[in-house]
Amino acid sequence: MAFSRPEASGSTSLASAGTAILGGAQVSLALLEKAVDGTNIPFVKGVAGAALEVIKIVKAIQTNRDECTNLVERCTSLLVVILGSLTGKTEDAIPDHLRRGVERLTVNFQEVRAELRIIDTRTKKWRAVLYHLDNGDRLKGCSEKLQWAMEEFQVTVKVDSCLKDLERHEELRRGQEKIQESQITLQMGQVAIQEGQVTLQESQQELLKGQANIEESVMKGQKEVRDGLSVIQEAMKDQSIGHASSSLPSTVLPPDPQIFGRQEYIEKAVKLLGSTTGAKIAILGPGGMGKTSVALKVIHDALVVELFGDNRCWIPCEQATSVPLFIELVAKSLNLLSSSSNDRLADIIAFLKSSKLLYILLFDNFETPWDIEGQQSNVADVLTAIASIPTVSFIITMRGNQHPSSHTVNWTEPRLRSLTQLDLDAAEEAFLRISPDARGDPELRTLLQKLDCMPLAITLMAKLSEAGETVSDLLEQWKSERTRLLDQPGGDRRNSIEVSIKLSLDSRSVKGNPDAIRLLSVLAMLPAGASLVRLPDMCPSIPGWRAALRVLRGAALLYDSADKSRIQMLSPIQSYVLLHHPLGQESLEELRASYYKLAPSGKTMTQHPEYKEVAKELAKEETNMEAILMNALHDRDEDREAALTASLSYTIYLHHNQTRTEVITEAIRVGRAVNSSTLPHCLLWHAAILDRERRFDEAEPLFEEARDEFMKLGDQKFAASCSGFLGALFRGRGQYDKALGALQEARDTSLQLGDFEGAAWNLLDIGQIFYKKGEYKAACSTYEQARSEFVNFGDHFGSLYCLSVIGAALGRQGDHDAAQSALEEAILGFTEYGDLYNVAYILRDLGDTLKRAKNYSLSLIKFEEALAIFTQIATE
Repeated sequence: MAFSRPEASGSTSLASAGTAILGGAQVSLALLEKAVDGTNIPFVKGVAGAALEVIKIVKAIQTNRDECTNLVERCTSLLVVILGSLTGKTEDAIPDHLRRGVERLTVNFQEVRAELRIIDTRTKKWRAVLYHLDNGDRLKGCSEKLQWAMEEFQVTVKVDSCLKDLERHEELRRGQEKIQESQITLQMGQVAIQEGQVTLQESQQELLKGQANIEESVMKGQKEVRDGLSVIQEAMKDQSIGHASSSLPSTVLPPDPQIFGRQEYIEKAVKLLGSTTGAKIAILGPGGMGKTSVALKVIHDALVVELFGDNRCWIPCEQATSVPLFIELVAKSLNLLSSSSNDRLADIIAFLKSSKLLYILLFDNFETPWDIEGQQSNVADVLTAIASIPTVSFIITMRGNQHPSSHTVNWTEPRLRSLTQLDLDAAEEAFLRISPDARGDPELRTLLQKLDCMPLAITLMAKLSEAGETVSDLLEQWKSERTRLLDQPGGDRRNSIEVSIKLSLDSRSVKGNPDAIRLLSVLAMLPAGASLVRLPDMCPSIPGWRAALRVLRGAALLYDSADKSRIQMLSPIQSYVLLHHPLGQESLEELRASYYKLAPSGKTMTQHPEYKEVAKELAKEETNMEAILMNALHDRDEDREAALTASLSYTIYLHHNQTRTEVITEAIRVGRAVNSSTLPHCLLWHAAILDRERRFDEAEPLFEEARDEFMKLGDQKFAASCSGFLGALFRGRGQYDKALGALQEARDTSLQLGDFEGAAWNLLDIGQIFYKKGEYKAACSTYEQARSEFVNFGDHFGSLYCLSVIGAALGRQGDHDAAQSALEEAILGFTEYGDLYNVAYILRDLGDTLKRAKNYSLSLIKFEEALAIFTQIATE
C-alpha cells in the first residue's frame, strides 16, 4: 500500500504583464491593478488579486506606518517577480512545478490577508494604542512570511530556468551533430567529384575508341541484321518456339515511379553503379516493401541513364516458373531473336561478351526462379555466368534477407541493407499522394503506425480512403478484419497484402522447415516482439526453434531489433499469421505459462526482496504481457483462475509503476461472470489505482463492492482493509471527520482480528489526516506509534514509509536537522527496494525541508533530483 500525494493543476494563456511595473521602487495601486487586469490566466489572476487585497488592507491601516510601508514593498516586489517570471508565457507552456509555486504563493497571501484583517480591527481609537506593539510584531511576521515566499518562488523559477538551459544545451548538441554530419557529407561529395573526374577522362578515351570502330560496327550490324532475318524465317517454321516466345510477359522497362522516403537508399545504389564497372547489387527485404519501385527508381536515375543509355533491361521474373523460361526472358529483354541454337544461355553470354557497350539488367522478383524445386543450382549457374562478364552490371530484387549465389557471385561492397518500413513522415506523404482528402486527419498517423508503415499496406489502405472510407472507419475495420481488409479477390502480389505475405510463407525455405510456421505463430502473439533470451522458455515443445528462426529471418518474415536483443515482426505479417495460422493449444498454453511466471504472486509488491528483479523483467514485457493476459481472459477454454491471478499480480506491479487499467477492468468482468474468489482482490487493486490518480468518485464504489465481496467470503481482514482504503479516500477529498471515523473503525476491526499490519496502516492513515489539517505534532506522534508497530512485526517497508512522513512532519515543525536525517534514511531504504515513486516524493520533501532551513543551494539540487526521477517515471 502506497499513499498518493495530491498534485495541483491548472492552465490557459498568459498575456504580457508586469513590464509596466518594473520601472520604480514605488508603484501605484492603480498601476498594479492595470497590470493584473492584463493577465488572463486564472491562477495568476488569483495570486495577483490576493496580493492587491493585502496592499489595500495595509494602506487602510492607520498605525505602525513603518511596518506597513515595509509590507507594501514586500507585496509589490513579490507581485513584480511573479508577473515578470511569467511574462510572455502561454498557460500550456507554464510547467506544473511553476504553476504549483504560484498556487502556494496564493495561500501565503491569503494567510497574510487574514492576519491583516485582525490587525485592521485593532486600529480604531484606544485599540490602536493598546495593540500597537502586538500589531507591529504581526506586521513584521507578515513581511517575513512574504520574504520567505519570494525566496521559495525564486527557487522554483530557478528550477524552471535550469530545465530550459538543459533543453537548450541538448538542442545545441543536436545542432553540432548535424554540422558534423554535414561536414562528413561535404567530404564525401568532394571525393565523389574527384572520382567523377577520373570516370569522365576514361569515358572520353572510350569515346575516341568507339568513333574509330563505328564504321566497322555498322558493317557488322548490317550483316547481323541479314543473318537475323534468316533466323526469323527459320524460327517461324518452328511453332513450339514461336508459341513460347509470344507467351512471355513484356520486358519493356516500366516508367520512373514516384516513391517516398527512400532517397538515401537510392543514392547509395546509384553510387555503387557509378563507381564500379560490372556492379552486382541486391535489393532485399520483406514482401510489400517496395523493392521493385526502388530498383526502377535507381535504373531511371540520370547518372544510370548516362552510363547505360538504352541498354537498361528489365527482366520480370514473376512468371519464370522454369529455368528455360527464365533464360528466354533474359534473351527477350536483350532483344535476342529466337534461333535454332540448342543453347540459349550460350547465345546470351556470347552476345553480351561481344558487345563493347555497358549493360545493366534488372532481375525483378528473382525469388520466383530461385525457388523452383530442384533447380536452384541451375538458376545459380545462369546468374554466375552473367556475373562473369565485366561490362554487365545487374540489380536483383528478391524477398528475404540473403544474397543468392554468394559463393559464386562477387556482390559489390558495401552491400545494401535490406529494405525496411518507411518512417512516419514518408508514410504519411505516400498515403496523401493517393488520398489527399485525408490531410489533417488526426487519426491518420495512428492508422499508419498500425500498418507498421509498410508501403504496400499504405498504398492499398490509401486507395480505400480515396474511394470514400474515412480514416476513423478504416482504423475500426483494421481492428476486426486485419489483412482481409487489404485483400482483393483475384489479386496478385502488387494489389493484395494477403497474396504478398502468402508468397513469403510459401517459399521453399519456409515450407522446408517443419517448425517455421509454428514458431511464427508463437511470435505473432507478441506485439512487442520476443526476447531472444526468453524464447526457449516460450516454446519448449519446438526443439528446432533456432533453425526455424534462421529460416524466418532469411525469408524476411522476422527482423532483429536495433540492439539485436529482440526478434520482431511487421504488423501486417503478424495480423495475417494470427488470421490464417492460429497458435495450437499446446503452444498457446506454453506461451501463457511463460508470461504468467513473469508476474509471480506476491513478488510484484515493492516490499518483496525479489521485486526489483521482477519489475525489471516486467518493464521489458508490458505490451506482450497485456496481450497475453487479454487473450487468456477472452478464452473460454482457458483456466480462468490462473489468468485472473496473473492479471491481479500484474496489476499490483502497475500500481507501483503505471496507471493502465485495461487488464484489471477485463479481469473484473470475467471475475463477476465466473463468480471467482479472486474478484474482490481485483476490485480492491483497481480501486487503489483510481484512488492514486485521485479519481475518487470512480474508486469509492469499487472499494465498497470489494468490501462486500470479502464479507461474503468471510474475509473480515480484507473487508477491514477496504474500509481503511475508504478512509484514506475520504481524507483525499478533505472529508476529515468522515475519514477519521472510517479509519478508526477499520483499525479497531483489524486489532480484534489480530491483523496488526492492517491496524498499523490504518494508524498511519490517521496520522495523515492530522498532517493534512496542519496538526504536525499530533501527526508526528501518530506516525511514531505506527512505525513502532511496523517494527514490532518486521514490516521494513511500512517502517520506512513512516520514517519518510515523520521527516516531513518534523520539517513542518521547524526541526530541520532531524527531518533531514529521517528523510535521507528513507530515501536510501526505498532506493534499495527500487521504488522510484516514493524516492522522488521524499526527495521533494527533503528539498522543501532544506528550503525552510534556508539551505537554498542544496534544496535546489534535491528538487532537481526529484524532477529527474518524476520525468524518468513519466517517460518509461
